[in-house]
Formats: sequence, structure tokens, C-alpha cells
Amino acid sequence: MASLLFYMSATVLFAQSTVAFNCSINPIYVDIHKRAVHGTDIFQYGSFIGVGTPAQNQSLWPSLSQNITSFASLSYCTNNSTTLKECTKSTGGFFDASTSDTFRELEDFNTLDNDRNGTFDGAYGRDNMHLYTHYFETDGASETRLTDVTIEIAQKGDIAPSIVGIGRESTVLDALYAQGLITGKTYALYIGHGFDRAKGAVNGSNVFGGYDSGRFTGEVHKYPMSPDTKNPMTVRVKDIIINDAAVPNGEVSLFDQAAFPDMKSTPTPFQAEITTDQYPLALPYQITQNFIKHLDAQKDNYWGDNSLKLKSQFNGSLSIVLDDGFTVTLPSEVLSNWSNITPIQDRDENSTSPNYLSTAFLGQIYLMADYEDHSFYLAEAVQKNNMVMPVSWCPKTGAPQAYQRPQQNAWIKQGLIGAVVGGILGGIGISVCAYCFIVAYLRKREEKKIEKDLERSKAAKIEQMEIEEAPEFEGPPKTPKTATPFFWKKRRS
Repeated sequence: MASLLFYMSATVLFAQSTVAFNCSINPIYVDIHKRAVHGTDIFQYGSFIGVGTPAQNQSLWPSLSQNITSFASLSYCTNNSTTLKECTKSTGGFFDASTSDTFRELEDFNTLDNDRNGTFDGAYGRDNMHLYTHYFETDGASETRLTDVTIEIAQKGDIAPSIVGIGRESTVLDALYAQGLITGKTYALYIGHGFDRAKGAVNGSNVFGGYDSGRFTGEVHKYPMSPDTKNPMTVRVKDIIINDAAVPNGEVSLFDQAAFPDMKSTPTPFQAEITTDQYPLALPYQITQNFIKHLDAQKDNYWGDNSLKLKSQFNGSLSIVLDDGFTVTLPSEVLSNWSNITPIQDRDENSTSPNYLSTAFLGQIYLMADYEDHSFYLAEAVQKNNMVMPVSWCPKTGAPQAYQRPQQNAWIKQGLIGAVVGGILGGIGISVCAYCFIVAYLRKREEKKIEKDLERSKAAKIEQMEIEEAPEFEGPPKTPKTATPFFWKKRRS
């Protein structure tokens, strides 16, 4: 009886935990690509979001650590304390609060983002935000208006300040859910690599309250969020493998003491935070040293992020193996770009900073977060996705499901039906052409045969004098001296 009561109470609690979410609400898809932004004519890569009334369009970079969405003030790049490189080309736009009819400043606001990878200072306020759904660059955008949400106006700093905060306490997700615009605090991200540091062409996307089912494939892997790290999405790395055709077996593990005998001890699996705050991966010191030794890498700071650079071109790849076996591979064009700069950051031996699987890592995966369930999911990203398929994702309902393409039999999969139909039609066409050619040929041959027969017949008649020439007639004879009856005579030769 007690066990029955236990199961009944558990069922009621589960029903109460899910009935609060309206799972029929459609998600909000916000694309990530380069566009014109307010306050500058420089196209910048980011999430298509506006702020204020009337809307001032921005390109906001998604942050998994920041909670408050922030915008650059008009004075951000003219402030003497700002050190952001190429500031006017990198802010993601500028926000002029004085021209917004709905902006109101918040005094004595306690920020949720004290611990950042790079800093900026600013004032806080509340205003309307405009989330634009823009599936294709050639099409117009539809708008979802989010009213009276907390924002930050960055005034000085050393990082790009235009950021949409998707951290544990994201004010955007809270406001979207509170205003009934999404089914719950779920979110999905594909960062893409259409920005300058990645030098790619594929754009990314955010999905608030859902995910894009066509953007990932294969098995979906679930992980718990970490409550004690700046970036709550943390995984455990058990191996890193360089795929190199120049070595035996075609690969070498950066954890392998036999491959790197000068290591003091075999590296152990390590924790790494998933972050969008930087592009290169930050790995443990010994792993970084093994990478340097195997590929003859050297220090470089061309991008200002201490990425390592190879002395010569390398066509191999690098695979990161997580504790549950999920393997994420950085292809050769990511591992060593056009100038041989790698996505691996140099590391000081005494560094105590976290290990990071950063934007270079996120460019290969699709990330989905359920903040209500305190869990997140990773899957292999579909790099070139021709269709956008946002799906509502109700919190605590389990792993997202990738779009399943219709099942096709072997004939359709391999294009054999098309080949057969094409062969039949082609064969009919060839047969018709051949038939016409043969008929024309036979007709021509028959005509020539008839002509030859006529010629032969004529020649034979001439020889046998059987051909009658045209008859000749004499005119009426002259009147004879003696009148006698007459008639015309036909003379035969």
C-alpha cells in the first residue's frame, strides 16, 4: 500500500512539474550572421536583435556565462579606458538610449555578471528588445517584441560589449518565459563560423524555447550543468587525438606517455568549461606542450588571443574525446587555417585559469540547454543545413530529437529508379532516331535502285531498238495534177 502511495505521489509531482509549461508555444528562432547595425556601416556577425523604441538593430554575440544582455553606448569607442581592438568595427552596434521612448535607467542595480572573461563597465536600465526571425538573408524578418527587460549599456572596457546573455540566470530567457513567449527556459545554439577569426562561411542560430531539429545529427549526449563554474556547461575530456597520416596507425594521443616520453606522468582526464567568450581552446599545460612538440608549433598573437601557430601546413585533424565517448573532431581547415594559426591557445605552466572548449569547439557541435532540468545536450552539428526546422522543447521532457529524413528503399537512395527511367527514355529516344535513320536509308537506297533499273532498262531497249521515238507527220501533199482522194500517212521509220 505504501509503495502504491509513493508511485501515486510521484506521478502527481511529475504532472505538476510539467503542466506548468505550455508546450504548444512555438520557439523563437534568431539567426546569426553578418548584417548592418545601428551607429556604423560595418557589417558585423551576431544575433539579429534590436533594442529600444524605435528599434536600433544590433548583432549580439551569444554568451553562455553572461546573464544580462548588453549593448555598446555611443561613447564606448571614444572612452580613453577602452582597449578593444578595432573598436568601431567590433562592438556589434551602438545603442543611443536618449532616442528610445521606452528606456528607463535603473540605479543601484546589482549585476549578475561580476566574473567575466574580459570586462566592461556600464549602466543598467530596462527597455524593449526585438528578436528577429530571419530564416534567409534574402527574405524579410518577422519580429518578437520582448517588453521591459533588464539591459546593460556598456561605457568602457576591453571586450566586445554587444552580448545576449544565455547564462544560468539569463534575463532574456526569464523575460521570454514570464511573458508567455516561449514554452520554458530551454535554448539551443549553433555558433557557426562566418566571422573573421574562424574565416568560414556557415552562419549560426539561436533558438529560444526550443531547438532546430535539422541542425544536428546522430546520437544526442546528455550532461549535468555544473553549479560551481562561471560557464555551467562543463564536460570531462579523457583523450585528445591528432589524426596524422605521417605517424604509425595514423594517429597520436596527446595523453600517450609512449609518444611523449619526456612527460613526468601520464595526463589524466580533465574538466573543461564550454564557452563562447574566446575562440581558441585552453588545454592543460602538459597537453598543450605535447601539441607544440608534435606539430612544431610556436607562440603567436596575431588575433590577440595567444593562439599557437604551425611552422608549416598540416592537413590532419584533432579529435576531442569526452568521458562518455562522444568525439568532436576539428577538421584540418579549423586546426590549421590559411595562415597556419591553430585554435589551440598557449598555456603558462603556472596558470590556474579554467580549461576551455571554446568557439572553435562549438563550431562543430549543436548545443541544447534545459535550464529547468539543469542539464544540457551535445550532438554533431549539420554544418550546411538547407532547411530551418525549429521545434518547441518543453523543459524536463528529455533529449531533443533530430529530424528524421523519410526512409527510402535502396533503389531510391542510390538513384537507381532515376537511372532506370532515364535509361528507358534514353533507349526509346535512341531507338526512334535509329528507326528514322534506317527508314531514310532504305528509302534512299530503294530510290537509287529504281533509278539504276530504269537506266539499265533504257540501255537495253536502245540496244534492241525497242524504244519508240516520237512519231513524225508530213504535211498535206500538194494537189496533184489529177485529182485523186488522199489522206495523211504516218511514216514509220
